[in-house]
This record gives sequence, C-alpha cells and structure tokens, in this order.
Amino acid sequence: MESNSSRGNVSFAALQSRLIRFVNLRIQNGDFTERGLARILGVSQSQVHNVLKGARKLKPELADHLMSRFDMSVLDLLESADLKGQAFLRPDDRSPHRRAREPGAHLPPAKFNHLRDG
Repeated sequence: MESNSSRGNVSFAALQSRLIRFVNLRIQNGDFTERGLARILGVSQSQVHNVLKGARKLKPELADHLMSRFDMSVLDLLESADLKGQAFLRPDDRSPHRRAREPGAHLPPAKFNHLRDG
C-alpha cells in the first residue's frame, strides 16, 4: 500500500518506490543506461541494477544521490492527491512552521504550479 488514505500520509516506502519507478522510466526512455547512471553516481552497475529491479533495498544515501543527480526534492515524488488538504490536517498551534500550513505555502513557486491548480 502506498499511502495511508485515512489521513493522506505517504510512507517512505511509497516515496522510494516512486523514485525507483522514475529512474526506471528515464532508463527505458533512453536518457541513461544503468551503467552510465552507476558511473555518474559512483556505484557499481550491479548495485544500480539490483536496486532498480527490487533485488536490493534502496539505501537513503543512494536515494539522495539519485535525487541530487535528477535535481529532485521529496516534493517531486508527491502526487497532487497527496498534497490536497494537507494544510487542513494539522492542528492550528503557535508553531514556527505555521506559515507552511497555508495551502500551497510549502510549494516552490514555479516548479509546482501544476499542483496548485488541482
């Protein structure tokens, strides 16, 4: 299961799965080969292969390298359905993060405009 639909939470496992799916699509599209990506990341081709095929777990360090290489943040792995209503799920308090609870306040302006409209 990718997310906890009763609260709209997304698990780390779901985010990892989405990252792996993204990388696999880039390889299928011919943007990279496993070998070329492994060379860029500084890991073995077999490690990349095994992670992308699910034979090995995606370690946080490799996930960070992948996200950095593809100029991604965790927000890029979220879907619009994951974000809808999130501002209203948190209790209103005196937290210093209060502004981040405003709808769309946590989204960078240009990169995620398509999520604001939905």
